[in-house]
Amino acid sequence: MKDPYETLGVSRTATDKEISDAFKKLARKFHPDLHPGDKEAEAKFKEVSAANDLLKDKEKRRRFDAGEIDASGAERPAQHFYRDFADGPAHGAHAAQDGFASNEELEEFLARAFGGAGGRRTGGFRARGQDVSYVLPVGFLEAVNGATRTITLPEGRTLQVTIPEGAEDRQMLRLKGQGMPGFGGGPAGDAYVELHVEPHRFFRRKDNNIHVDIPVTLKEAVLGARIEVPTIGG
Repeated sequence: MKDPYETLGVSRTATDKEISDAFKKLARKFHPDLHPGDKEAEAKFKEVSAANDLLKDKEKRRRFDAGEIDASGAERPAQHFYRDFADGPAHGAHAAQDGFASNEELEEFLARAFGGAGGRRTGGFRARGQDVSYVLPVGFLEAVNGATRTITLPEGRTLQVTIPEGAEDRQMLRLKGQGMPGFGGGPAGDAYVELHVEPHRFFRRKDNNIHVDIPVTLKEAVLGARIEVPTIGG
């Protein structure tokens, strides 16, 4: 399902009244009674109704904003923020995730499983490293204009993340070979970085367009005027 905020055409900071007003406007526009036999209008009505049902429920809205549930209300799998691991141990990440006390214990198990009963023999066993995933909050203008960010990994290593121009909320970036190291000379896994675009105070994005509300005086509106309008480039 689409993002409920986009479906209703409101910002993530919209008030309950703004959400309700937006839903009523769209519901009147796409109500099946006004479009008998129009399957597209019927589907649109169901879509805006589902979006309204999620956002009018304060707890569901909180959980959606926190990334705990998706637009359909289903639970999202737990994700790790890179900051969550900033103070974690530098070693043993593979082993801990697989139920072993240390990487040495995990290697011993693999040696016995694939290298015979002779103890710590690798027997030529090679394994690709595990993929890791992170969530990176980015500013609205960073996502629109593109930027480079540095994140610090659990073991103290840093990664340069290039945010492409026009990046979207929840967009996933793949950093090849930047995951956990492999075993026995195997290749490293990949790192996946999910971008969470923070709302801007003035600008709103709708598809590939940028919207901004500009106040004008009554005189300017009646007689016309030239006014300064901010843009994403300044």
